[in-house]
Amino acid sequence: MGRGGEQSYCLLVTEKMNDTAKERIRTLVGSQDGFAIAEMDLKLRGPGEFFGTKQSGLPTLRIANILRDPDILSAARHEAKVFVERPPSHEAFTAAIDYIKNHWQRRYGLVQVG
Repeated sequence: MGRGGEQSYCLLVTEKMNDTAKERIRTLVGSQDGFAIAEMDLKLRGPGEFFGTKQSGLPTLRIANILRDPDILSAARHEAKVFVERPPSHEAFTAAIDYIKNHWQRRYGLVQVG
């Protein structure tokens, strides 16, 4: 693999492969889109832990599944972006924190809301 205008090559050397390895090879051979390759890799190995050291597998999200619920996670990302770009008043922010503490923190075992 390379950069620039020069011809690049990628040699894939394999031996015995399980189904996951075969799917990885099919993805690499069938696409030149790094994002598509990364997305397939995420589906195959999982993202790992967000608060920990495990680098593969599915995290134990208590509200959504990162692979099964992309629409929910996309909506949450959008809302977080809007929140950062146009933060609420101090009173509205305090009310939201109180609501989360009272209704969601214990229910989902959130680390800490503050």
